[in-house]
Amino acid sequence: MYRIRRLIAVVTCTSFALLLGLPLALYSLGLSGIEGRPQKPLQLASAEQKTVVWKRARGEGAPYVAVDNPYSYVASVFFAHEQRTPPGQLVTWWVARDYLVRHKRYQGMGWWHLSGASLAIWLSRNWTSDEILSAAAQLRQSA
Repeated sequence: MYRIRRLIAVVTCTSFALLLGLPLALYSLGLSGIEGRPQKPLQLASAEQKTVVWKRARGEGAPYVAVDNPYSYVASVFFAHEQRTPPGQLVTWWVARDYLVRHKRYQGMGWWHLSGASLAIWLSRNWTSDEILSAAAQLRQSA
């Protein structure tokens, strides 16, 4: 009886540790599929340009990009009650997608999605809302 309890405890703890580590491992793997990281915009966009980008992303109110992490990103994918992507994530994705098109290391849709999600998380953690919105505004002007 003692061995069975011990085995159940070991399996449970191991499974729990793997589940906790999986989002971080996928985040790291996704970042490894990208050559380098994007440079922050040299010049910030005007408030009007940022508002245009924000409205294009279906945002309301003051433009603000929330900081994501691998756990919140996974939770938003699996447990989102909304059908629409939040405007901050959408704007961050636009910037990540533009960089990823030219700097991906591996081919395939699996790599595309994993690296894109990882880069979007990285951008939200390392850039300010103003920098992300400015980069998106520059993309819109160059398109």
